[in-house]
This record gives sequence, C-alpha cells and structure tokens, in this order.
Amino acid sequence: MTRHPAPKGDRAPLSPGYAIPPPLFPATPVPRPPEPVVPAPRPVAAPPRHRISRGFDGAFVSGVLTLFSLASLLVAIAVVAV
Repeated sequence: MTRHPAPKGDRAPLSPGYAIPPPLFPATPVPRPPEPVVPAPRPVAAPPRHRISRGFDGAFVSGVLTLFSLASLLVAIAVVAV
C-alpha cells in the first residue's frame, strides 16, 4: 500500500494551533451557591379541599356546543344561499 505525499503548495499546515484561534476572552468560572449547612424544614401540607362542583354536566355542555355549531352552520348556509 503506497501513500502519496501531500502536494507542496501554498497551503498552510492544518494543525489545531493554527486552525483554531485562541479565545478573545477567557472563560469565567460559574459562581455556585454555597451548600446549605442545615437541611430545610419540610413544608406543611395543606389539608385537601373538598369543593362541591357547581358547574354543568359534561354531556350538557357538549350538547349545547353541538346545537350552537349546527345553528352557525345553518346561518352560514343561509348567508351563502342569499
């Protein structure tokens, strides 16, 4: 297996020191918060709330939205027909 040498032209050698310029600004260390000495107290859990639902039934809302959409469809057809 023979390898041909690189052509001797006006190309610069591709070395990491030549291809990658040094950084303009040195990297600053990231400040880290100090580690806590005393563990934090556990949060007090709030008692669960049992609210009585005063909303509408899901089937009722679905039916009302279906009626509104059918009514708007009829209005759109009437506007186009005129």
